[in-house]
Amino acid sequence: MVRTLAVARVLVAALMLLAVGRLAWQGIADGSFVPWNFFGYFTIQNNLIGVAALAIAARYVGRERPEWVELLRLTAAVTLTIVVTVYWTLLLPTDDEPWAWTNLVVHGLSGVALVADWLVDGPRRPLPWGLLPWVMAYPLLWVAVTLVRGATDGWFPYPFLDPANGYAAIAMVVGGIVVAGLALGAVYMRATRWRALVPA
Repeated sequence: MVRTLAVARVLVAALMLLAVGRLAWQGIADGSFVPWNFFGYFTIQNNLIGVAALAIAARYVGRERPEWVELLRLTAAVTLTIVVTVYWTLLLPTDDEPWAWTNLVVHGLSGVALVADWLVDGPRRPLPWGLLPWVMAYPLLWVAVTLVRGATDGWFPYPFLDPANGYAAIAMVVGGIVVAGLALGAVYMRATRWRALVPA
C-alpha cells in the first residue's frame, strides 16, 4: 500500500507536469508563447504547486510529514479545487478545446487527485486552525501581482479580472473566491482530523 501510494503520486505529478509542458510547447509551436504570460496563469502556477506537493509527499510515504508539507498539500488541494470549479462554471465558454487531454488534466484531474490524496493520506497530527488563513496567502499574492500587471501593461489572464469591469466587481469575485477557499480549507482540515484518533 505504501509503495503503491508513492508510485501513484509520482505518476500523477508526472502527468500534470507533462500537460503543462505540452501546453507550453503548443504555444511555442504556434508562436503565441510568452513566458511571463503563460506562467502568470493561476491554473499553470497551481498545477506546478500541485506537482511539487505530490512529489514531496511521495518522499514521506510511510513516515510522518513536517507541518509545512501538510500545509503545502492542503493549499494545493484548495487552490486546485478553485481552479477546477472556476473553469467549469465561468471559463468553459471561452475555451476552444475544453476536451483536450491537457485541459482535462490541468482543469480536472489535478484537482481531483490532490483532494483525493489529501483525504486518503491526510496528516496524522491535525493542522492548527491558526494555519488556515495561510491557505489563501499565495492566491491573494497572485491576485495582487495580476492586478498590478492589468493596470500597467494591460494583460489579465481571466475575463473576471479585466480592469474594464471595475475594481468593485473584481473585489466581489475575488472576495467570494477567498471566502470559498477558506471554507474549503476548513472542510478539508476537518475531514482528516479523525486520523489523530487512529494509532499510526
